[in-house]
Amino acid sequence: MSFDHLNDTNITNQSEKEHVNEFYDYQIRNMYDKEKYINPHDIAGQPGLVTSQAVELEKKKVQFRMANEIYLRKHPELSVMLSIFLFRVLEEKPDDVLIYAGKFFDQEHLEQVILIQKKHYLENGNATA
Repeated sequence: MSFDHLNDTNITNQSEKEHVNEFYDYQIRNMYDKEKYINPHDIAGQPGLVTSQAVELEKKKVQFRMANEIYLRKHPELSVMLSIFLFRVLEEKPDDVLIYAGKFFDQEHLEQVILIQKKHYLENGNATA
């Protein structure tokens, strides 16, 4: 491992620089578990996640999924609302789904629209909402 920043210091003797480099290398080698903190699988020069980061990321994903599941179970109206939204998107096939979603969920009387659509889909056997 090279420490180019040592060139800017007052160390003028080459052997002193080598000794300092060796000392830094020793510290780095023994400071932490390389298996845990160094990712040997750089792709196109972009470093990936190290093992400890990947483990933490997976824990966070599970926590978020559990929290989302609990929230959705506490609010069954969201399931109905999302089902109606998806049916409308599939029926109308908008060019820009994001704009369509914004308009759909920003309606002034969204609750009434959902109730009417739910009744419509249930009567026609199109939904299980």
